[in-house]
Amino acid sequence: MRPGRIPIPSQPRKARRARTDRPAQPLDKTLAALARACPGLRQVAPHTIGAPLADVQLTPQLTARFTWASYEVQVTVGHEDHLDRDDLESTVLYREIRAHAALLVPQTLDVDGIGHVEWEMTNSRAEMAFPTAFAVAVADQQDPRFAAAVLATVAKALAYARLATEHAGAQAEQAADEVRWESERPAGVSQHKWLRGKRAQRDATT
Repeated sequence: MRPGRIPIPSQPRKARRARTDRPAQPLDKTLAALARACPGLRQVAPHTIGAPLADVQLTPQLTARFTWASYEVQVTVGHEDHLDRDDLESTVLYREIRAHAALLVPQTLDVDGIGHVEWEMTNSRAEMAFPTAFAVAVADQQDPRFAAAVLATVAKALAYARLATEHAGAQAEQAADEVRWESERPAGVSQHKWLRGKRAQRDATT
């Protein structure tokens, strides 16, 4: 150090920003949301042992199947197409994704038929189907955004299933009310008038 020069203390280097500070990518966000909304969701077809959920795979027919709880979700992916209807001059290609959930109904064997048939037949795989969820994904199946879109559409289909299940439960209760009211209808009273009055009473208490 030269005489008369005031030493300048060295400044500590700024720590590099941790990689965890980077903005979450679409697939990361989708996986985190799925972990909260559908814990245990897994792909069952096509399936590779040990493959993570993020590694979405499709059959040659562009289909996939997922399971969660007792629900099964069937996914169908469309071919590349110009799906941006807001920009007719766009040359970007996308794929349409469809997903619908189904729920196996095992109690159908306990249901007795009503009326005459030549003989009864059983349904070995009776399912309750739910509304189909639709979405658009990037065309490149290797792009992480494609996997994110598939998984997000699966989650949407499961949300539809839960919503429809609640609705079906309420409708089943109302149907049971109708049967009970009919059994209580006094002789000589119009069925239409009787049920209309009972419905009004129920609606007034809800």
